[in-house]
Amino acid sequence: MSLDRFLKPAGWATIAMAILSPGGASAYEFRLVPSLAAREGYNSNIYFSPQDPVESWVTKVTPGLDVSGKTERLDAAAGGNVTWWSYNADSDLNTFDYDVRGRAAYRFSDAFRASASAAYRKESTPERIFETTGVVQDFQVDYRQNYAASAEVALSEKAASTLSYTYEKLEYPDRPLQDGASHFADLGFAYNLSRFATETTARLDLGFGRGEYEGLTVYNYTLTVGVFRAVHELWSAQVDIGGRYTTSRFDVLGRQQESTDTGWVGDASVIYTGERTNASFTFSSNIAPAYGYSGAVLRTTGVLNLRRRFLHELSGTLSAGYYWNQSERGQYSFRTIDEQSALLRPGIRWEATRHIVLDAAYQYYWRRDELTGGISVQNSVYASATLSYPFFDE
Repeated sequence: MSLDRFLKPAGWATIAMAILSPGGASAYEFRLVPSLAAREGYNSNIYFSPQDPVESWVTKVTPGLDVSGKTERLDAAAGGNVTWWSYNADSDLNTFDYDVRGRAAYRFSDAFRASASAAYRKESTPERIFETTGVVQDFQVDYRQNYAASAEVALSEKAASTLSYTYEKLEYPDRPLQDGASHFADLGFAYNLSRFATETTARLDLGFGRGEYEGLTVYNYTLTVGVFRAVHELWSAQVDIGGRYTTSRFDVLGRQQESTDTGWVGDASVIYTGERTNASFTFSSNIAPAYGYSGAVLRTTGVLNLRRRFLHELSGTLSAGYYWNQSERGQYSFRTIDEQSALLRPGIRWEATRHIVLDAAYQYYWRRDELTGGISVQNSVYASATLSYPFFDE
C-alpha cells in the first residue's frame, strides 16, 4: 500500500479524534467504542460466474474503533475499521480492506442546521456494492472517497428548505480506465399542509448530477414534486415523482459526440415503526453511476427491510431487493448494459449481552445479463460474533 493511501485515512482519523476529545467541555456526551467482529461462512460462487462456479469457505475478521461526541448544538462522530479476508479456495484472494469515516452536524439556531460527512475506504470483494446498486465487481481493488455537505433552513413556521451536495470518486489502481467520479447537488423545499390535511407535507425538489468517466461525461437534471404523510403513529409514506433531462458527451478519437434523453424519475417509501416490528420498502428510478462499467445507467430498484423482535435479546431480519440497470450503447455509457439482479437474506440476531452480539444469515444473490442470457447465482451462509465495549459512556 502506497504511503499517500495510508496517510489520507490516518490523517482524517487523527483530526477527528482531536476534535471529538472531551477536553472538559460542559454538558458534553462522549463515547469511545472499540470492537472486534469475526465471521465464518460458505460461499457457493465467489467469482459470481455464470459457469463453473468456485466455492469457498470465507473468513472475515474486523477490528474497529468508533468515537462520538455530542453537545446541545454539536453532534459528531468518527470511526474506522480494518477487515482481513481469507478464502480457502484461493489464497491469492486473501487481503486487507479498510474504512475510515466521519460526520459532524451543528445547529446554529432553531432555524438553521448544517452537516458534513466524509469517508475513505479500500474494497476488494465482488459483491461490495451489490446491495445498493445490483452491480457486481470483480476482485480488482478500488479506493472510494465520499464527501457530503448539507444545510437545512426553516423559512417559516410551515416552510423549510434543504441544500445538499455529494461528491464520490472511485479509483481502480489496476484498471485506471474504469475510474470515475460523480457530483450530486439537490435543492428541496417542503411545506406543511396541516391546514388542509393532518401530518402531511408537500415537497418540491430540484436535482443535478454530473458523472465523469474516461472519455464520457453525463449530466442529469431532475425536477420532482411529492408528498409526505404520517398515516398514523405507526405508518408513514412518501412519494416523489417527476422528470429528467439527461445529456451524455462522448470523446471518441478526439471528436465530441452528444446524446440527449428524457424520462420520468421517482422515489417512494413506506415505513412501519412498531413496538416489536420495524419495516420499510423503498422504490427509486433515476440515472446513476455504474462504476466499473464505463458510464452510467438508468437504475430501477425496490428494496424491502424487515425486523421483528421475538424476545428482548432475540430478533429476526429479512432483506430483499430487486435491481434493473439499463443503458443503450452511446446513451449513458460506451457499451450496452441490461442487467437484472436480486437478493434475499433472512437472518437471526441474538444480543447475548450488552457487549456481545451473535448473528447468522443465509444470503442469495441472483443476476441475469439480458444481452448474453447468462445467469449468475451465489448462495452463502455465515455466522458472526461481535464484541464491543464502550468507554466514557456518560
